[in-house]
Amino acid sequence: MADLDYNTVRYVEERGGHLYIHYIDGAVKMALSDGRGLWLPGTSDPGEIPPYEPWEPPDPEDPPPPGDWLANWAAGFTMTSGFGWRLGGFHYGIDISSTTAPTGLPVKAVAPMVITVAVDAYEGGNSTAGTYVKGHTPDGEYTFTYNHGADESLVVSVGDTVAAGTVLFTEGATGNVTGTHLHFEIIRGNYNDPWAPPYNYGAEFIDPLPVLRAHGVII
Repeated sequence: MADLDYNTVRYVEERGGHLYIHYIDGAVKMALSDGRGLWLPGTSDPGEIPPYEPWEPPDPEDPPPPGDWLANWAAGFTMTSGFGWRLGGFHYGIDISSTTAPTGLPVKAVAPMVITVAVDAYEGGNSTAGTYVKGHTPDGEYTFTYNHGADESLVVSVGDTVAAGTVLFTEGATGNVTGTHLHFEIIRGNYNDPWAPPYNYGAEFIDPLPVLRAHGVII
């Protein structure tokens, strides 16, 4: 993987049981498994790929209305892992961890959101995500996923419409993790498949950082 420039990846798409890597320059490659849990970009043509509309980050010169997104959403957290390829495979979001609270900080909605999934680990959770919340912005432009909340900390329900800054749960270490943190993802559009990524069929994962920063979120 040493010859792969991680900054060239726009997003990764799962379709029909296959992963496709979409690059910033418009190229598309099928991701091939090395048989040890790592997905590598293939060198052959992936075949017929339906045309897609390239995604661009929101224009920072045209910010959303004040108070729409929570500027200090990541206060008390530090980013520990970014979007893209890393040891073990593709990381579909960003990880942030609290720097002052060993038992975890409250995790808040970064923007107004209609909640479509709210699962607490103690009620079964998800083997990958643990306690997690998923929902979309009221206009359907983005879908957010917040993973790895603490057991019995969920304070929102499916069907709730919450404002930016609403507490969802407490940062935890449930699911497939090695420590306390929040794994946060953004999918383009209104995508309500209940399974935690990367098992969403046809989802278009995008790097959260440019989206967050374009909406005034400090991270």
